[in-house]
Amino acid sequence: MSGSKALKRFKPRKTLAAIAVGSVLMMSMPGVMAADGLGVLKGHITTQAGADIGNARVVIKHETKGIVKETTTGANGSFSLKGLPIGQYTVTILKDGFYQVQEQHIAITLGNALTFDVALDPEGSDVERISVSGARISRVDTSSTTTSQVIAIEELNQLPVELDSTAIALLTPGAVAGDDGFGGVAIGGSSVAENGYYLNGLNITDLRKGMGDIDLPWEAIAQTEVQTGGVSAEYGRFIGGVVNLVSKSGDNEWKFGAKAEIAPDALAEPSIRMKDDGSIEEISDGYWQETEYNMWASGALIEDKLFFYGLWNPNEEEETAYGENTLRDKEWDTNRWFTKVDWFMHEDHSIGVMAFSNEGDYTSTQFNRDEDGGRGDAIGLTESTYGGIGWNAQYTGYLTDDITLTAMYGEITQSTKDNSGTLDQSTYEDYRSGSYERLGDWVGYGSSETEDKRITYRIDLDWVIGDHTLRAGYDYERLEIADFYTPHGDGWYEYYAAGADNAYGLAEGTEYADLRIWGKNSETENVHTAMYISDIWEVTDTVTINAGLRYSEFSNTTGSGDKYVDLDGQFAPRLGATWDLLGDGTSKVYASYGRYFQPVSPNTNLRMASAAYDSHIVSLLESVNADGSPVLGAEIDRRVVADGSVPDADQLFNNKAGSMYSDEFALGYQQQLNDDWAVGIRGVYRDLKQSIEDVSFNYGMNQWIKDNYDADTWHAGNGETSAEDYFVGGWFPTLTNPGTGTEIYYDVDGDGVKETVNVSSEQMGFPDANRTYKAVELSFSGNVTEDFTINGSYTWSKSEGNTEGLVRSDNEQADPGWTTSFDYPELMDNGEGYLPNDRRHNFKLYGVYKITDDLSIGFNSYLQSGRPINAFGVHPEDQGYCVEAIEIVGRCYGRDWYGASSFYADGEAAPRGSMGRTDWVYNVDLNLSYTLDMQSAGLLNFKLNVYNLFNFDGVTGVDEQYEFDSGAKNVRYGYPDSFQTPRYVRASVRYAF
Repeated sequence: MSGSKALKRFKPRKTLAAIAVGSVLMMSMPGVMAADGLGVLKGHITTQAGADIGNARVVIKHETKGIVKETTTGANGSFSLKGLPIGQYTVTILKDGFYQVQEQHIAITLGNALTFDVALDPEGSDVERISVSGARISRVDTSSTTTSQVIAIEELNQLPVELDSTAIALLTPGAVAGDDGFGGVAIGGSSVAENGYYLNGLNITDLRKGMGDIDLPWEAIAQTEVQTGGVSAEYGRFIGGVVNLVSKSGDNEWKFGAKAEIAPDALAEPSIRMKDDGSIEEISDGYWQETEYNMWASGALIEDKLFFYGLWNPNEEEETAYGENTLRDKEWDTNRWFTKVDWFMHEDHSIGVMAFSNEGDYTSTQFNRDEDGGRGDAIGLTESTYGGIGWNAQYTGYLTDDITLTAMYGEITQSTKDNSGTLDQSTYEDYRSGSYERLGDWVGYGSSETEDKRITYRIDLDWVIGDHTLRAGYDYERLEIADFYTPHGDGWYEYYAAGADNAYGLAEGTEYADLRIWGKNSETENVHTAMYISDIWEVTDTVTINAGLRYSEFSNTTGSGDKYVDLDGQFAPRLGATWDLLGDGTSKVYASYGRYFQPVSPNTNLRMASAAYDSHIVSLLESVNADGSPVLGAEIDRRVVADGSVPDADQLFNNKAGSMYSDEFALGYQQQLNDDWAVGIRGVYRDLKQSIEDVSFNYGMNQWIKDNYDADTWHAGNGETSAEDYFVGGWFPTLTNPGTGTEIYYDVDGDGVKETVNVSSEQMGFPDANRTYKAVELSFSGNVTEDFTINGSYTWSKSEGNTEGLVRSDNEQADPGWTTSFDYPELMDNGEGYLPNDRRHNFKLYGVYKITDDLSIGFNSYLQSGRPINAFGVHPEDQGYCVEAIEIVGRCYGRDWYGASSFYADGEAAPRGSMGRTDWVYNVDLNLSYTLDMQSAGLLNFKLNVYNLFNFDGVTGVDEQYEFDSGAKNVRYGYPDSFQTPRYVRASVRYAF
């Protein structure tokens, strides 16, 4: 009987991977991520004696698409099939002289390569008595050192987890939620703006700020992979983590379905806030409700060849938000859709095309609150639009059994438009009492319009040569960012009463008004290119080396189209090793090192290199009219930060500066304890080696002018030109690596010729930017019983330094690349300490208990320690860098212009993170799911998710503003300003047939 006829089924033994990854819930583990969002099957074919079997046929068939792919083993008995659509496969191994082996329902998933090792029995042997323990299926890719977790939509449907990238990423060790001010997820000590997000190979990271992904129709997502470390060389442009998504697609069988979901206000607990007197107020009149629908169809347009998936996902969200004096009725109507077509034109060639939309409308009507606190007279209406279209096309080709080629091209356009509110009405905000009060009947701060576009393409080649799997590729990305903003009325008024130590030398209690006029008009561009090569070298049967190198270049343009950032020479090595300790997949040791580069954010172009205007006019405040408008007295101060012109590109980037990058080191171990339990431990160290910050180096520049121009005419007062005449103003920005010297080209003396200006690091006055993250992660996964599966982790971590990264949580500055950090040297006095994302202890536990085959209960819980607290106040003139600043230019701008933005309180140093911590926070969410199998009529599912089951009201953030800009004490300092989201419920019904 030949090998093509004799069939022998085997039942593989359970391994570490089969337990930890094959279970419903998967623990964090090393994996491999494919840039195209497809799966990998690999394996090793031997005799029962362990001899390699070359030239064996490996035939796989997708069980729902009917796609067939075949390859043969090499001389070393190994095979590898890449670019596989996710799903269930039947795998058949054939070799003349040996019994055929076939296994069904082999799941190929996103991210983790599935290893299928088989020991074949010779024909004529007693197959009933021969042990088949040498055959195993392993979902741990022992050739990879990437740490990841993959979870499918079927598993998510049994857990009380919101369907978005942030909530899913938070299931993984080493991930913490961003501050309530702007949300997101911080991975491995990075800021929330330093992650990468991909869907079917397309970069779907927020185009402008990089803070999460764009809005998606999540019913269309099949699997989600969260990468938390050891990412391979094919990926870059991030230093945090990666969330990689793959969508659903059609099969041979046509399927239809619909889902309705509601989060009703009637089942939601009211939110709370702390009043100025320190008491807790329950906002019982607030309202929030969300309703969402999904309708889909999928199937084969041509059996085994051409497949279609389509989804329509309308969503409506309504909210009534109460302030002290006003309330707002808000409504979002989003009309999402998604479609995917896959054409398997040939056994070796396929094309996939995806398109989606997230366009929507927003309306808001603002009212004054009447004397009973209810809805009074309408003030104004705000109407806006948002969202756009995304699409990509992918090609996968098997050029030979050993060479696979993939290529992708895609575009995303996202826009917003808001030209409403009270266009002619200035804003009036009153801080004179020591707390905030809104004055007047104004709606909105300004009118805006944005238009952002990402164009990207990449090509990747895989080539298996003996014990080496080589991968190389090139990728290109262009971001086109347009932004237009005009403030309402005259601008934004803020009223203050001067404190004892104020920037203007006013008597304590003197009232004054600060009018800010800010706007922008800009179109800029970012271009990112990269090449990479990597090698997975199987040194022995149990030892594998991963070596890779990525080379990238980044550039940014000004609003005039001139290139002001042009970074090259960015070599990012990636190195890792794995050791299959016992050679049977029951234990594993792995280590990795990687360097990761972060581009300059497109947001920096808009804030720094565009036609922006920004000025402050400070005047005495005589009185305030009934409508909130000021009666102004004498002008106290006037400062112009930006005059509406596009800055000179030669001034905006330090010629000596390099890219922002971070190094990561990791060491891990995994162990299967028995057939039901597996545990793991991983140590991580991340070091932000270099940061790019926007700084004003007016002090250093003016000191350089002093040192390089005629000192004899200094303050000459005799009509001659003095060095002081060449001084630059209070805001003289450039991008640089803090702690280094600066070189720019600038016409200092106004003769029309740019001088080469070299300001030393000592003259610049800035400390080195630094951020370190140290962590130990303990994780476990297993089956308490046959029907009860859990997954848990504990992470001890420490995040410290003087910069959080691209954004800043402690003052809620969601402004990547343009935070107040490092704006002036004095702002960094006492800036070293524990960072906002430092959550020292983090426990996570989630799982599913199947009561019956149709009924299950899922839970998700966490317990985490609090975050560090700061105290921001006015910088004293006689301390820190202010002393040197005043000596150079006669004033300290970080004090005079920035007010209470320094690490000082009551004139005393208040080092970063030294004012205690918020309390521990704990939470439990619950899921109840019941499925009614109606046989040929389809499946009907009822699901209830209860978030914050016990309605815990833990404090997630406090007011860290110790003083106001006036120097007056903020009576709300230390008061909680954000709490856990109160209990709410999502109920859904789903019908699929």
